Amino acid sequence: MFASAGDLEKYAYCPLSWWLSKKHKVVYKEGVKKHKEIQRELKEIQKKESRIKFYEKHILFFATASTILAIAGLALLGSVENVLKYFFVTVALFWLLNSAFFLYRGSKAPPILKIRYEKLLLVSSMGALIVAFFVILFSIAPNKEISKFVEILSLLWVIIASLIFYRSLYLAEKIVEKKIKYAPLESEIEYVGTDAAEEIISEKYELRGKPDYIIRVGDDYIPVEEKTTERNAPHLPHVIQLTAYCMLIEDKYGKSPPYGIIRYKNVQFKVPYELRWKEMVLELKKKMEEDLKRGEAHRNHYNIKKCKNCVRKEFCPERLA
Repeated sequence: MFASAGDLEKYAYCPLSWWLSKKHKVVYKEGVKKHKEIQRELKEIQKKESRIKFYEKHILFFATASTILAIAGLALLGSVENVLKYFFVTVALFWLLNSAFFLYRGSKAPPILKIRYEKLLLVSSMGALIVAFFVILFSIAPNKEISKFVEILSLLWVIIASLIFYRSLYLAEKIVEKKIKYAPLESEIEYVGTDAAEEIISEKYELRGKPDYIIRVGDDYIPVEEKTTERNAPHLPHVIQLTAYCMLIEDKYGKSPPYGIIRYKNVQFKVPYELRWKEMVLELKKKMEEDLKRGEAHRNHYNIKKCKNCVRKEFCPERLA
């Protein structure tokens, strides 16, 4: 049976409250409104970050291409000494050896590092191709007309790169204003749990759910859960829910998150992803399955305050208050 992280949160609060939630749906209008607002802002940040990445690629392309064109123009002008031909041949050989090294290391690397070596191999191969291009250019007879055209084109591409760069800076400033509320600036928003978002499913743990959002910090994927209440310490049912999200991430990305984040109205907590919480999630899931097989669930506490705060107390036959 696949259990949802949301159901595990309810069950950790009170099994009977969870059972009643199947028939008596309670909508937290303020909470729903707040979550919609957060989701909208996060999607906007995610969209702008994606656009910045797109711009950065174009900046790199135009800046690199303009540099190559500028050198090509000089080569066609005939102002480059012959000795540079040998220099570029040497550099080309170096890049090729570099590529061979990364190809070898990539074949021996673990899966998590393989993609890094593949990127380095791509960069090295591109470097070898660019240098080889210059070697060929230096062997062509000088042509001043083509040289002028190439230099003008190079200048235009520098201007385009500058305009894209300033546009990228403008977007980055807009992102900082909003992102600082939700995540570290060095992180990226990987996932936002909107209604349209795909539910994350773990075949390994038989869990499913939609974290409010997931941020990527370096190589780590961190789930973040937003709560509209105020707390002075993490609430156990929220820790259970967050741990379930950590388990989903572990299965989805093949790497355990070091922690998850619970954000309350007044404070946020980093909750370590620990074995004790993981075992508690699995134990609660097992008890949920047993209650479903029996076709009933009962209150498992004598906490009057918990009953008073329960949103389903009016439907509860075992309430204490």
